[in-house]
Amino acid sequence: MARLRNYPILLFLSLILLSTEAISENKYVASNSSFEVIPERNVIAHESEIFLVVRFNLDKDWHTYWINPGDSGDPASFNWDLPEGFNISEPIWPTPELIPYPPLTTFGYTNELKLLFKLSLPMQFDPINKFSVVSKWLVCADVCIPQEGKVNFVLSKGSTNDFSIQNILISEVRSSIPKTLKQKISSKIKSGILTLNLSDIGSDIKDAYFFPFEENVIDYSLNQKLEKNFDEIKLNISLLERNKAENLLGGVLKTNIGDYEIELTSDFIATESTLNPELISLSAAILFSLIGGLLLNLMPCVFPVISLKILNFINHSENKTQTSLHGFAFSSGSILMFVLIGLSVVLLKGLGMDIGWGYQLQSPLVVSLLIFLFIFLAGFFLLNVNFLNSLLSIGSSGISTPSYMNSFGTGFLAVIVATPCTAPFMGSALGFAILQPGFSSFLIFLSLGIGFALPYILLSIFPSMLSLLPRPGTWMETFKQFMAFPMILTALWLVWVLSSQIDSFQLVLVLLGISLIIFFYWLNQLKISSKIGLQFRNVIYLAVIVSLFFTLPIQKASLQQDNNIFSDEELAKRLAKGPVFLNFTADWCITCKVNERVALKTEETLKFFEKKNIFYLEADWTNKNELIAKKLASFGRSSIPLYIYYPDDKSVPIILPEILTESVIQDYLN
Repeated sequence: MARLRNYPILLFLSLILLSTEAISENKYVASNSSFEVIPERNVIAHESEIFLVVRFNLDKDWHTYWINPGDSGDPASFNWDLPEGFNISEPIWPTPELIPYPPLTTFGYTNELKLLFKLSLPMQFDPINKFSVVSKWLVCADVCIPQEGKVNFVLSKGSTNDFSIQNILISEVRSSIPKTLKQKISSKIKSGILTLNLSDIGSDIKDAYFFPFEENVIDYSLNQKLEKNFDEIKLNISLLERNKAENLLGGVLKTNIGDYEIELTSDFIATESTLNPELISLSAAILFSLIGGLLLNLMPCVFPVISLKILNFINHSENKTQTSLHGFAFSSGSILMFVLIGLSVVLLKGLGMDIGWGYQLQSPLVVSLLIFLFIFLAGFFLLNVNFLNSLLSIGSSGISTPSYMNSFGTGFLAVIVATPCTAPFMGSALGFAILQPGFSSFLIFLSLGIGFALPYILLSIFPSMLSLLPRPGTWMETFKQFMAFPMILTALWLVWVLSSQIDSFQLVLVLLGISLIIFFYWLNQLKISSKIGLQFRNVIYLAVIVSLFFTLPIQKASLQQDNNIFSDEELAKRLAKGPVFLNFTADWCITCKVNERVALKTEETLKFFEKKNIFYLEADWTNKNELIAKKLASFGRSSIPLYIYYPDDKSVPIILPEILTESVIQDYLN
């Protein structure tokens, strides 16, 4: 009985002896350094995990190395012997130091290195658990000495307090670990220079250095240059081997405001694409924009407006002077509108907004105003209403009234309705424009406007070319009325676009606005002879116009459509399984929808994707989405459509043409 009463005391004394043994064995002393393991606590209960610190103490002027040692050296390695059920994480490294040793540059630590490990505990474990670890590390000064040591430690089962002296050490070590940045850092490569955009981290960055995880990619001997331009902060890093840059996926960014573990956009290497705007010259971009603007006339967006302008030319074909003046007025309006759009895009881009060609159609307010405009125009073409003619006419009224202001307005309107479309060559040119200083951007958008207006400039200079067109006649009025129906179809399409941007109540208000416009035209057809009746009708006209403003939506576009969520994580997950075809699209992008209808979503293409095990992924830009905008920017683009083929997660992505056919898709993907 006495022996049983003394058993707890004996057990306690034995635990003390074991702990003393652990303390004596958990440190290994070598020449110029020592190595020890310090658990968060020596007594563990039923927690799921605890932390361990592995500490290397180094003699003065000696250093050891980070996971990427730089030009020379090796990081420490660990071989753990754990009881059954216990698991240990990879080491969590603190921010390294830059250790220059001319002509070499290394990354590592002086004085000491404290690594954090996470030890996972099983549900059930023994009262006493013995651990050991063998470490190999390298210490250097004027010479380098490889060292190896083994330490043991014991963790016993029992009740414990949350606080221990080791807790202070754990907290200290955790504070030295770089914070994980949730968003990826946008990056690009040009002429052997890797540029990291640090603007999203903080505006107070004054010093920065990037330690890459991947070895032998950057040139360690050259300084990393920090550039600040207004709110934009960039870090320029010289690459050592450009062909290995695709492996550079992250690292540690050391700054004056904090240290961060960062992940780079995995597709930045795509900036080496053959049509990349950054790789083309300004003269090439101007030529591309000129051709793209010319081809834009052939897109379905502008056909109804352009056809009416041609009618205007035909009507004045007998008067060469009027023909030329109308042509120049139209051209001036379209060129000016292109320049204004270009300046607004560049201005908003400079303010930090990720926008591009057609960005205004991401606004429900703009889409609603366009719906009202097209309904007004459709009614005007059908009924030839003269009310507010100077405001509502798009130039077709010039068939009966030689208004040069109408022709100028037609040029404005033609560009507005053209923004849902993009033509070949436009993508690279627009992407180049967004990335360039203001004057270069101005030249590109000016060239785009000149290309768009070029056919009408030629008709103005050489009016004799009009002889190739049909002669004027009564058919023109019929044709003008017929063009009202494409306007109505355009309005209906915009209503469909709007339905994905606003809620049902806001959509009902917009439909009410359409009804008010129809009521306006009905009222205009009433034959009223009395002066009082005409004045009353004018009051109702005004009331209808004012009421329209109350039907406009005030709700902002959602950030993302719930049924089609794109993310870098989803792309990476799919790439891990095989090739991916990424389609940047939007409901308001007519070119996108035509491509999908005739080439991308056909039975033949879908079977081809299935045969090649290609996953089809959409990035829907119908509504404003900064993630998609940044993804577009990573390819040097600011417009859609954009089609990217990823053969795998390591190869350079392939950019397809903006106009697709089934054969084009198969040629690029084979």
